[in-house]
Amino acid sequence: MKKLRIGIMAIIVAVIFSGAAMAAEVKIGYINLQKALNDCLAGKEAITELEAETKKRQEQVDAKQEELKKLNEEVDKKKAVWSEDMREQKQKELQAKMQEFQRFYLQSNDDLKRREQEKKTVIIKDLIELAKPMAKEKGYTFLFELQGLIYGPPEADLTADLIKVYDAEHKKEKKEKK
Repeated sequence: MKKLRIGIMAIIVAVIFSGAAMAAEVKIGYINLQKALNDCLAGKEAITELEAETKKRQEQVDAKQEELKKLNEEVDKKKAVWSEDMREQKQKELQAKMQEFQRFYLQSNDDLKRREQEKKTVIIKDLIELAKPMAKEKGYTFLFELQGLIYGPPEADLTADLIKVYDAEHKKEKKEKK
């Protein structure tokens, strides 16, 4: 897949430069979407929110784990004095709680991953939408994402500019919501 991307990029660059003699000026830039996502205000806020939610879920997991531990200890201590029916009942109760715990744990992880992906997708989509007019305004003919780019001069890196534009837009949206 990467080789295909690199091959396509090489063909595009070759076509651009072969036509560059005919065109007035070709200006190529690139952005690092991952860096923009991690460094922009919305990305940092999303990370903070997800960390808080992860901590909350971990506390719930710990509480359920402690409950399981206590029930298991009770079964171990009292199984010798319980009747066969009581042992079976407590064993079934323990199994049911273990299955419930496993479902809760897996569901919590899936929910957190889904929420993280949703937040990242929205931010990246917004970054891309802001990158287009920004590049056009700065006179760039083409704007690439850093992934798959083997080399790009630092002056063609518009990541910091994109973060500034995005943060300004994000602050403005937050003020409008208040």
